[in-house]
Amino acid sequence: MSQITIEVFISIIFGAILIFFIGRGCYKTYYNGTSDHWIPQTIISGLIIVSILVCALIIDDTNMRIEKSIKSTITANYDDVLNFHNDEDNKTFASGDTKYSFDYDKKTKTLIVFTGSKVDAVFVDGVKQKGEK
Repeated sequence: MSQITIEVFISIIFGAILIFFIGRGCYKTYYNGTSDHWIPQTIISGLIIVSILVCALIIDDTNMRIEKSIKSTITANYDDVLNFHNDEDNKTFASGDTKYSFDYDKKTKTLIVFTGSKVDAVFVDGVKQKGEK
């Protein structure tokens, strides 16, 4: 099973459990006479929960695709990539005897690879731009 499939199953199970408990709470308020209805509240809560979970999965899937794209672009254009890190504050890798850092702009889909403070290469959509090393 792929990572996204597992996340979808976990989200469905988590959402169903959460909706069950919300529905149970709404039913108790109906049974105790403090509410006139319990089904509409449960349905609305379920729709909100499902919407939030779907949005979270879409954002996570997009971020995973970007990370894979960055890593595949770097490994395709640099030999013997070691110590690849794509953390918030540590975006580095080593190739041969040289340590590189990189920056990715999501809006323009541009990956810029640096050696120290000098630009080593620029990639747009995984394609190396002309005029670069």
